[in-house]
Amino acid sequence: MQTRVSVRNLRIREDTAKYLRNLDVKSAYYDPKTRSMRSNPNPETNPAELDYAGDNFIRYTGDTRNVASQQLYEFEAYQRGQNVHMLGMPTQAEKLHDAFK
Repeated sequence: MQTRVSVRNLRIREDTAKYLRNLDVKSAYYDPKTRSMRSNPNPETNPAELDYAGDNFIRYTGDTRNVASQQLYEFEAYQRGQNVHMLGMPTQAEKLHDAFK
């Protein structure tokens, strides 16, 4: 009997590998150990036309900035003596953060 082992960060064979997107030596650095290319390999291209803009682009999309702001508020509130915990009581933490804004 065989067991399946899933590996993280595998790409579909039809997708172009990150390190092949720009073969210029001075292009964005590709880290083979973590399989990440943090900066944009084609910075001169129009961002609307890009299908891949680097791993840092994904990091700063969506609700990431709001969560980081809420975490910063949580740390500061804890230093002032308030008992605020974003994971333990998310509604309370969000309401206090909104009142702080």
